[in-house]
Amino acid sequence: MTSAPRSARIWLAQGAARMRLRSSTLTCDSGPCGVVIRCLLEWHRFSKRAGRGDSREAARLGCARRIAAARDPARPHSRYAPARGGRRGGPAYSRLQQKPGDEDMNRFLKRAVALTLAASALSAWAQAYPAKPIRVVVPFPAGGPVDQTARALGAKLSGSLGQAVLIDNKGGAGGLLGADAVAKAPADGYTLLFSSAGALAIVPHLVPSMPYNPQKDLLAVTQVLKVPAVLVVAAQSKYRNFADLKAAATGDASKVNYASAGSGTTPHLQAELLRREAGIQISHIPYRGAAPALTDLMGGQVDMAVIDIPVVLPFIQSGKLRALAVTNSKRIPVLKDVPTVGELGMPRAEAYNWYGLLAPARTPADIVAKLHGAVGAALASPDLKQQFEQQGVEIVGSRPEDFGPFILSESERWGALAKAVGAKLD
Repeated sequence: MTSAPRSARIWLAQGAARMRLRSSTLTCDSGPCGVVIRCLLEWHRFSKRAGRGDSREAARLGCARRIAAARDPARPHSRYAPARGGRRGGPAYSRLQQKPGDEDMNRFLKRAVALTLAASALSAWAQAYPAKPIRVVVPFPAGGPVDQTARALGAKLSGSLGQAVLIDNKGGAGGLLGADAVAKAPADGYTLLFSSAGALAIVPHLVPSMPYNPQKDLLAVTQVLKVPAVLVVAAQSKYRNFADLKAAATGDASKVNYASAGSGTTPHLQAELLRREAGIQISHIPYRGAAPALTDLMGGQVDMAVIDIPVVLPFIQSGKLRALAVTNSKRIPVLKDVPTVGELGMPRAEAYNWYGLLAPARTPADIVAKLHGAVGAALASPDLKQQFEQQGVEIVGSRPEDFGPFILSESERWGALAKAVGAKLD
């Protein structure tokens, strides 16, 4: 064994003299650090008693004995702890037994560590999201305005998120079936809902026993669009403006009627809101969808309808329908000559359909934030902005904390009106 450097010998001599270091006071006396320290002390002690050659051999033997003892599985790994698989250690052990409350503290620490590790795992998982294609459920048939908007938005999200966004049309019960499927899906961000005001704020008031709770089982991500409606009549109608229509529909003798996409739908309740605010008498003729309603409207079988602008705008622009008013708070650029309901003296008749993105409740906040950011970036793209502007709709892109309360307020508003007019789900 070679002699230690001079600096090490000086450090050991001074340390031993100044601190009176003894092996019996080392807290790690059986661990690697304790063995190394005692080996150095052994070398220092024997080097004082004998010549250099003898001290080398004595120190070597002493270190060998200590290392062998440290490796003995039956030996306590410290004088204050139980032996490895054997009996308890030295007498000092009794002074270090757990005190009352130590077990609770240990349990608390274990739980804190577990929660920290779980949070770290969730954070890492959210950072990797999405790792596979995302399914967006549209609770209406393919080809409608909600479906078309979802597909346009999904194409943009596929590029920004780096994964395919697949549109899954799951219609039925006014949007209830699709929303229920998402509410019961895993809260991992891979099953989302793209829906409208009708399914989220009206239908829950028309079903006696809901299969899910819209406020508790779904999590708002963002309101995507605000969709005004248009009061329309046929191009050949005798009603040239709203004043003509109001004059004909005033009084009990009124025979003016209106078409809707069905009882309890957004066109139904928007027309009822207009009726109440204008003080007119109009009769409801429900259809099974907007398409047959518009067919009869253009054919002169019914007098009027209040329907979302993306649905009726092509017919207005082609001259098949005439617009008398919009339910927006301000004029719409693509229908700049059509007055708002506020201009006509009915500000409380302002009403909108709206489209939004939602996720199952308990979806991690990091994933919700990522989805919200991706939707915001998509809505800022020039081509989507141009597309929505040409449709007469307004981009919103609200925050999750704003969209949730908005849905609740809309639900209260439309729910009260649905109850007042006796709306039922067809």
